[in-house]
Amino acid sequence: MEMRGGRKLFILWGMAGILGIGSGVFFSRDPVLIVTDASFTALYGARRARLKTVKASIQLFRPVKPVMVADNAGPDMVAFAVEQAGGSPYCILFPYRYNEGAERYVEQFPQVPVFILGGRNQNPRVNGTIFIETDSGTDLYRAGLCAGIMARNDGKEVLFFQNEAMAAEQQDAFQAGLREQGFEKTPKYLSVSQDYSDNQNVSCVVMNGQAALFLNKDLDTPVILFSWIDPDVTATPVKLVFDDSPWALVTRVVQMIPGKNPEGAVPSEIVFPGRRIRDKGILHDLKNVIYNNIPNI
Repeated sequence: MEMRGGRKLFILWGMAGILGIGSGVFFSRDPVLIVTDASFTALYGARRARLKTVKASIQLFRPVKPVMVADNAGPDMVAFAVEQAGGSPYCILFPYRYNEGAERYVEQFPQVPVFILGGRNQNPRVNGTIFIETDSGTDLYRAGLCAGIMARNDGKEVLFFQNEAMAAEQQDAFQAGLREQGFEKTPKYLSVSQDYSDNQNVSCVVMNGQAALFLNKDLDTPVILFSWIDPDVTATPVKLVFDDSPWALVTRVVQMIPGKNPEGAVPSEIVFPGRRIRDKGILHDLKNVIYNNIPNI
């Protein structure tokens, strides 16, 4: 019994030692910094951001830390806040709205890899930075696949509410996904401020902005939303959320440091708000096209 107890104690001490060494290595590694602000945190959800921080830290096996700046902070103050947050960061992610702060920082610390997450904006051409855009073509194709599954070719309409008119190639990508699922009708492209009256003849709605007039009708039509908003606070009809926020992309972006992966476009993370799709067949098909058939997810 004593030998058996001693062996258990030895194993426990060994595991504790391994964990201690692992923790020491983890916290000794240079951190990844993500510039953020209170407005984004309120939209994204504070708890959700904390969970994403932990998840990214585990995936990258290095500390991932938010750098909180004032919403109206100027470029110099943004660069100063980042400098104070970490003496030797592994890399830094700047949202597009802080690209001037990224420019100030890289002028002082050109050796640090600096990413500007551009979303669907144009490259600001900041020397010394790495511009990462959202892979809109892949996102719209996947949205088309998902909308086609939800529509199930029932003869009704698919609506796409947009902040601004999409380019022809973007519409082509969306419609290619629809056609692959057997939906042959041309979707209706509408402004987010437009009121669509024939709501009973709609199978699925895609929104890259808040189409409040449609959502306020309290309909059951499934909605696919492009947004950074916390999915748990969205309206019940929202079944999928395409998220291209810094927290959604951080792991994949960090792996794109020069020498590892030269690509500069990353598709969104797709989130299923809790248990809103009750049809198990539709849920299975959605997950299949999202996780099995699309690269770079």
